[in-house]
Amino acid sequence: MAQRRVSLRVVGLVGGVAFVLGVLAHYAYEQWRQRPAGRYPVTYAPAPPQELPLVAAEDVVRLRELAGTEARVRGRIFRVGYSARSNTYFLNFGPAREDFTAVIFASAVPAFTAAGIDPRTYEGKTVEVRGRLRDHPRYGLEMALETPDQIRLLE
Repeated sequence: MAQRRVSLRVVGLVGGVAFVLGVLAHYAYEQWRQRPAGRYPVTYAPAPPQELPLVAAEDVVRLRELAGTEARVRGRIFRVGYSARSNTYFLNFGPAREDFTAVIFASAVPAFTAAGIDPRTYEGKTVEVRGRLRDHPRYGLEMALETPDQIRLLE
């Protein structure tokens, strides 16, 4: 019988504590719910722009690692090729087919023309290009330049 009283006391004590905690939680909730609007203004600031990685055009291994991401590539343009059939310019950063190439497709040529830029003038110049790297299975490492602001002359 004594054991039963102890357990009833414990149950009563636990029940009382739970009741008090419930009342406190309800009071806190009501205080939070009724606070005046604008008392704690929330402001959002945009995240600072992240600097794109800068890679040398000769660093083919690093360029392959960054394929599928945005990057900046810096180097000297070895040759500018042009396809009259597709009206496409190829800014080759080396003599081999495996070297990095920046491509100006026909859809982007009018933007370069409107800006007064002839892509052939980049031949032999050191530039920095910015955009999404692609490791094309047939054409190798390339980046499509869609606007003139994606290429910057460094000389």
